[in-house]
Amino acid sequence: MKADHPIHHRFQYLIEMKKTERKWHFPVLAALCIGSCLLIGWLLGKPHYGSQSSIGALTILYFTSAPIAQRMVHLAVCAFGMVFSFSVSLFFSFNFYFATLSFGLVSFLAHFITSYFKIPPPGNFFFIMAAAMASNFHFDLEMIPTRVGLVAMGATLSCTLAFLYSILVARTAVASLPRRHFKKRRYTKIVESLIIGFFMMLTLAVGHILQFQNTYWISIAAVAVIQGRNFEHVRQRNVHRILGTFIGLGLTWLFLLFLPEKIEMIIMITLLQFVIEMLIVRNYGFAVIFITPLTILLAEAGADIHHNVTELMEARLLDTVIGSLIGLATGFFLHHQQVINNLEKNIRYSYFQYKKLKK
Repeated sequence: MKADHPIHHRFQYLIEMKKTERKWHFPVLAALCIGSCLLIGWLLGKPHYGSQSSIGALTILYFTSAPIAQRMVHLAVCAFGMVFSFSVSLFFSFNFYFATLSFGLVSFLAHFITSYFKIPPPGNFFFIMAAAMASNFHFDLEMIPTRVGLVAMGATLSCTLAFLYSILVARTAVASLPRRHFKKRRYTKIVESLIIGFFMMLTLAVGHILQFQNTYWISIAAVAVIQGRNFEHVRQRNVHRILGTFIGLGLTWLFLLFLPEKIEMIIMITLLQFVIEMLIVRNYGFAVIFITPLTILLAEAGADIHHNVTELMEARLLDTVIGSLIGLATGFFLHHQQVINNLEKNIRYSYFQYKKLKK
């Protein structure tokens, strides 16, 4: 019996449900933000507009428990970050090399800025996700203002609903956002940002080389895995991501088996978003089971024609496995202190040499 205990303890994280103070009404708010964008697009006869604006609506997930004024400033800044990340990647999507470099730069800035200002979870995740999705759009110069505007409108809708929610429901919150300061070893943030920027570029390059249709799924899987606090946590998220996606594909197959209409997809996406927000803080693997059908249904809800479901699911699984493995490699370097120390020394040395040359 003693020999079995370590094994049981090691895999307990797969089914462990953590305690959380998150109230049920915040998942309702998050689902309402995403669902409203999709519903408005459907009512206007442009479901792909609703799908694109829902990217900006993800701003709601940066909602904090700070006082209302501080909370709304925080959300407004995050909304700007979402639009900026999306816009830069979209503008440079005309060329693979420029798209890759711009995505790496946005990923670098996303991690550096969120680390500098101590942005709480989800941190850099949705900024990088927005940039990854934008890099996958077919380049159309005339459509850039429209696409950026749709993301901005989705972010604005989230801020508006968050303000109403703050007044009507969450008025008593008094917690402050973390103070804005660097740790003593300030170059560490630069090194971490460089590592993340490089590996995010790699995810885009791998998807392009393998000629995948939706390369952003690789990037999203990778950046989701590296959100772990340490390498062990990264490894756990890697297992959660792959197993959760595999099970989630079965759930997706059940949903699409009945050939749902657009409005039915919107209702399912809204309900899935609610379930995800209820689970994400309790068990990441269980949340991924529902994230998988959500992403596929979003692709279907925003498309003018139905895709081949089998091909879509196979591609989703393969992208997730590749992205998760790249994320695992990224996590190894991020949490390998010797690598961080060596890179930090090199950057510091280069900086001082540059200052000497200027003198």
